[in-house]
Amino acid sequence: MGEIKSALEIALEKAEKIGRASREELKLEELKEKGQRLAAKFLNSEEEIDLAAEIARLNPSEKGPFIKGIIFTLLRNINLPRDEYALEGAKKALLGLEIVFSAFPDVKQLTQEIERLLSQYLQHRKALYEQLKQQFESQLAGVEEALRNQMGVQVQVDVEMQPQFQEEWRKVRDQLDPQYERQLEYLKNIFAKALNQ
Repeated sequence: MGEIKSALEIALEKAEKIGRASREELKLEELKEKGQRLAAKFLNSEEEIDLAAEIARLNPSEKGPFIKGIIFTLLRNINLPRDEYALEGAKKALLGLEIVFSAFPDVKQLTQEIERLLSQYLQHRKALYEQLKQQFESQLAGVEEALRNQMGVQVQVDVEMQPQFQEEWRKVRDQLDPQYERQLEYLKNIFAKALNQ
């Protein structure tokens, strides 16, 4: 049976490895981090960032780790969206993957499949949220009327702020998210596998 190490022991081992890292290993890590920074700039900047041109400027020996850094960051930014803004961010990451994997003929089909999945998830999420909200509103309509009759003033209960609503919505998300998460991870892993070949 293997030895269980504390977080401190693991951190010390990593620090020791870094101390022993060769110049080549440090250069590769630096290129990967440079790729990650460029991908972050591509995702967050309003200005046009030409990923293909940046990759083309590198020596062939530098491209591998640089591209790995880009892809790592782009994949990390493709998640199930909570709103339209998050969906747009994922679409931009998908565009970046299309640029990086432009030599692969099926890349556009794969990114479209991911985009379809993310859009479908967002629509499904919105529909379930509205359905749950309407259900709670109809249940609370009687309570509002009883309070209005008892107090003599108009009372409106905000369904979305009710703890019971929040709890039920969490349960719905706990069932919905894993279904889509599995599909998304499968599709993202296709890019990761292509990178490791």
